[in-house]
Amino acid sequence: MRRLALFSSIALALLVPTTAMAEDSAQLMVTGTISPAVCGVEVTGGAAVQLAPVKLSDFKPGEDLPLDEESASLTITCEGASAQFRLKATDGTGHIADASAHYSLGYNEQGGGAVRSNGYFELSIDAASMSSNNFVLKSTDAGDGKIWDHVGNDKVPFSHDGEAFAFAADSGATAPASLASLTVPLKIKAVLAKDPIVNEEVLLAGQATIEILY
Repeated sequence: MRRLALFSSIALALLVPTTAMAEDSAQLMVTGTISPAVCGVEVTGGAAVQLAPVKLSDFKPGEDLPLDEESASLTITCEGASAQFRLKATDGTGHIADASAHYSLGYNEQGGGAVRSNGYFELSIDAASMSSNNFVLKSTDAGDGKIWDHVGNDKVPFSHDGEAFAFAADSGATAPASLASLTVPLKIKAVLAKDPIVNEEVLLAGQATIEILY
């Protein structure tokens, strides 16, 4: 039994080369992508939307305070060629965890106790004001942009839920239009949280970050 084991070991050793064979060539892989277009997005007229001034006396006890609706717009421009682009929004403050179109206006620490929310603003795409390609599509594949639902051509909530939004020429479209440029009107509706504690001026600080993908 022991000899058989020893013999087997010797036989296996003879089947293994004593030195590794050197390769006589090597390959270097170089990869890349040529994009037909480069697209950018910016807030027309500047990135800041100034809300109307608010006094503590404007609040009614136990009630949130809605402010007048404000407007802004996005300008998308693609250089080199038209492209099928999509937009994805996130709450830049990181405060609100829900997946709605509500974006935080920051927090107030003046109460001496728990930190209180200043409120939120609701962000919407004002598709009704668009002159063309105003049928809004929303992705259903976590923003990947391959599967779309038509969500309207009126006032569409610009949610920060991980999905993307795009634009088409008609309600029957199943994919975004290929465009060289587009202006997207936005509506901003701020709502301030009820019963604020204000000993000194409170700065409302909201931020929606909008990313273009294509």
